[in-house]
Amino acid sequence: MIRVKTFLSIAVLISSAAFAQNPPQQNDAERYRLELAERARQEAEQRDWETKIFQIKFVEPNELQRVLSMFRSNISVSGGGLRVLSVRAPKEIMPAIEDTIKRLDVPSANRDAELTIFILLASDQADGAAAVPAGLQPVVNQLKTVLSYKNYQLVDTLISHVSESGPANLRGSVTVGTMPVFYNFQSGFRIERPDGKPPILRLRGMRFGFQPGGRDELTVSTDVDVPQGQQVVVGKATMGDRAMILVMTSKFSN
Repeated sequence: MIRVKTFLSIAVLISSAAFAQNPPQQNDAERYRLELAERARQEAEQRDWETKIFQIKFVEPNELQRVLSMFRSNISVSGGGLRVLSVRAPKEIMPAIEDTIKRLDVPSANRDAELTIFILLASDQADGAAAVPAGLQPVVNQLKTVLSYKNYQLVDTLISHVSESGPANLRGSVTVGTMPVFYNFQSGFRIERPDGKPPILRLRGMRFGFQPGGRDELTVSTDVDVPQGQQVVVGKATMGDRAMILVMTSKFSN
């Protein structure tokens, strides 16, 4: 019993000594004092800073904010659709920030493309349709080697000018025989220009819905890359003994 009491006494003494060296209240008070001092230093430093508001027209404000973080400044991005940067910085730094914004916030050809969508009808009956345009004949020849349909016709052509600033959404209808077929196209986009290679339009979350004659909707949903100058077969939606086939091509400004 005497030995246990001795150990307990030693433990209490050690704990008391540690508490005396680092009392929690003193640590908290010192931390608070340092925070106040740092805050006061920052306020004094920023007392002569100026604030400017910049309307961003072409690039993503959040991306621009990350670039401008290399400057000694406070920058915030407005929410919603205002596309505004609020910049607070020393007067001697503000001109460099303004110049950077002017050089980076410019329209870019990389962000714009023209997407052409061909809607083909495949069947085993000619339907009195005209011949497929010569430009699509190579695609049709390929389709005949992998699908069992004998006849193909072009029923509609859609052209959409797209950009990375927002998704595309097209609606319309075509007539298959005597039946109206309504369609709805949605997709997000990403445009890339690999060095030494043709540019590529990348469709992400693409969805093309067909609704024949009030029946249940048929959809083609996929991610697809459409290089410039190539015709890409995206997919098909089967309607009984017929099918709607999507073929896409892209074009970019220089």
